[in-house]
Amino acid sequence: MAFTRVLASGGLHLGPTILPTTDNEIDNPYYDQDNYPVWTNYNGSYGADTLTHDTDSFAELANWGHYSPLFNQDYSSYIGTQFHRGFYPYELDGFDPYRPEPRIIKVYGAENLFTSAGISNNNADRGASQVGYFTNGGNSRIISNTASSFNGPDSTSSMNRTNAWVRSTEWTQQIAVPDSATSVTYGAQIRVASDDKLKALNWAGIYIAEDREPTSGTFVRYVHYFGIRHTDATFTLPTGQLSNSTQSSYNWSGLGAKSPTEKSKYFTPQWTVISENAMLDQEDYEDFQTVEYTFDLQSGTSRYLNFNIFFAENASYLYAAAGDFTGGFQVFEPRVKFS
Repeated sequence: MAFTRVLASGGLHLGPTILPTTDNEIDNPYYDQDNYPVWTNYNGSYGADTLTHDTDSFAELANWGHYSPLFNQDYSSYIGTQFHRGFYPYELDGFDPYRPEPRIIKVYGAENLFTSAGISNNNADRGASQVGYFTNGGNSRIISNTASSFNGPDSTSSMNRTNAWVRSTEWTQQIAVPDSATSVTYGAQIRVASDDKLKALNWAGIYIAEDREPTSGTFVRYVHYFGIRHTDATFTLPTGQLSNSTQSSYNWSGLGAKSPTEKSKYFTPQWTVISENAMLDQEDYEDFQTVEYTFDLQSGTSRYLNFNIFFAENASYLYAAAGDFTGGFQVFEPRVKFS
């Protein structure tokens, strides 16, 4: 038995479209334990599955790990997240509601490089000497994604560029892959509200990361993703195998996806192998729609993957710090299903 959106006396309600206990490997897909992290936390900070009513700065989200390369307070990093109630008109949820009900998660940008933070964000080449797994946030790449035209930072290493993005808000969940699994389906119900459109160069989405370290010693990250962006956007993102230093390590770095002992560590690939499943138009998603994609997994046993909800903020907007609205990406019922 499955559920979908139904019209009731209170309006249009979002409901589960899959059974979480049998068909969804995501833990806490409804964010219904009244946790509400805001502003900042340490990268790799995962909330316990029993966590409830944890709110404010340095709060955690049950079963989810926080990540952002944008440090905004000493060695902790930016959280751009709000929660909305899971029924029409999807109003902003209270900060401390004590009301266990399904919620929508919304991620958004920062419009600021926070140059007074303990780790410099205004350095497009930050961490250029570091690949693989590590724990020093000062070696994390501030540039998270690039356009296909990106040829590495210029001599000033300035963030004033339109062909690079920072995933300024990201929520990660590490998932064990059954040894018998050969493919995975991932997705969610998603929305970009008509009154909260993405700024022209910003985009958002969901990606799956699989990490490998072959015997040659090369750290490789395999990524499948879908994005959503402004109707007028024309940028293209690199896909396929990237093994050159001008792009490979500047795309899809983040938290590790190797094993439970690595989930709180940073990971910067030497090679990235990227598959874009879709780049969607925000105008087509003003109301919630289910988006799912299926792909073949990397072979092996004792495997893990990361499921990630993210907001990709253009570097030029962070540099300008104009304080404009960035737009927001709303997600309900994220899901992962193996086969």
